[in-house]
Amino acid sequence: MSPRVEAVAFMVWRHCEPIGWDCTLAEAAAAIGETTRAVGHACKEKGWTHRFRTSATDYRAPLAVLEAS
Repeated sequence: MSPRVEAVAFMVWRHCEPIGWDCTLAEAAAAIGETTRAVGHACKEKGWTHRFRTSATDYRAPLAVLEAS
């Protein structure tokens, strides 16, 4: 693994570990200022792709359910 990929992987780990990997790959990429492609590649190399959520959290969903009741 190249030093660049290792650096991206470290930044991903540093962002995701404290929040329990409760983010999507795209959210992690945005948080560390990298492209989703670079983050995806680093995570694939590390075997971390299964740790991410597969969809964004919709914070409006609980309110919509309550309002519909």
